[in-house]
Amino acid sequence: MFSIDGPGRATALWDMVDGPMPRGLLGVGDPDLHVVDGVATMFLGGFSTTFRNRLYLARPAPGGGMDSARWLIDADARGRARPIVADPPRDGWDRAGMHTPSYVPAVDGRPARIYYTGRATARHYGPRSGYAIGVLEQRGGRWERRDEPVLRGSAPRTSVLEPLVVHHRGRYVMWFQADPNEIGPGELPDYELRVAESADGIAWSAPRVFAGPDEGFFDNAVHRVGDRWVMVLARGANLHNTPRFPDQGLWVATAPEPSPVRADWTAPVRVLDTDRPGVPAWMARGVYGPALHALEGADGAVLMYTAVRAAPKWPAFNLRRLLRGRAPVVPSPFYLAVGRSRLSGPPGAVGR
Repeated sequence: MFSIDGPGRATALWDMVDGPMPRGLLGVGDPDLHVVDGVATMFLGGFSTTFRNRLYLARPAPGGGMDSARWLIDADARGRARPIVADPPRDGWDRAGMHTPSYVPAVDGRPARIYYTGRATARHYGPRSGYAIGVLEQRGGRWERRDEPVLRGSAPRTSVLEPLVVHHRGRYVMWFQADPNEIGPGELPDYELRVAESADGIAWSAPRVFAGPDEGFFDNAVHRVGDRWVMVLARGANLHNTPRFPDQGLWVATAPEPSPVRADWTAPVRVLDTDRPGVPAWMARGVYGPALHALEGADGAVLMYTAVRAAPKWPAFNLRRLLRGRAPVVPSPFYLAVGRSRLSGPPGAVGR
């Protein structure tokens, strides 16, 4: 049976409220963990001080590894966070921003890729928001954006987002979220986690449902740890403090292979309950966007995620901080952090 460090032992790598935050960024989230060219590497999404959603890369501070408590985001000559790729063109389908990276290394003569969520609409959430899934390809040491998305939604689930892609035994498998729109204030989630397959990573099969709205899972991570493939599932977090919102936390399932067939996976077991008393404020409205990576030579796997702080609306939040002699925070409908925990399991399950 798998377990996670107690919430009190979780740490925040970056926090919109308490910091630290890299220069040039207001917030970060959606971590994606890999070893690239022998170096622990994190791909992530960020919201810049110029109010753009972009993709970024981070590596552990010198001397650190995959479980490091300090990571450094790639910076330009001025010390400001440097995005992986230039902004999409103004008429691009993803012109309003890019987030939720999912890296796949070069394989079978195809380049390394980063799948991502692209937004075409000015609205981030609500009925007028819209998302699709695109891809960057690494060519000649540079990341290049393909002009068209690889996956679009269709009515009634017109938005697709949160891609998680793995390559295994000659095929690509993508799990992703399909919903009518990103939920706004007062809305309850209507999440459907889907899965599709591809021979080349560009043309995808007709998707099928992996987890329906009754389960409420928003996104997932999949990684081999020991002799099993482990899936971590999240429900999306209560961004807007909506009443009667579903229970929040993280769930774990395992399978012999990263199968697109739900029946091949064990029943999900909850390993993190962010609704219980005593949870740190920076994760008390839930977590999403999990990332998982086995720790070489150690008994465990590192687990990272985007966490949502329990905080009142911005004016009241800042007044409370000022009365306590603390610095004000930037206006935001919610406050995010990137959290770090340790996942452990039965003997032979992790750390090999």
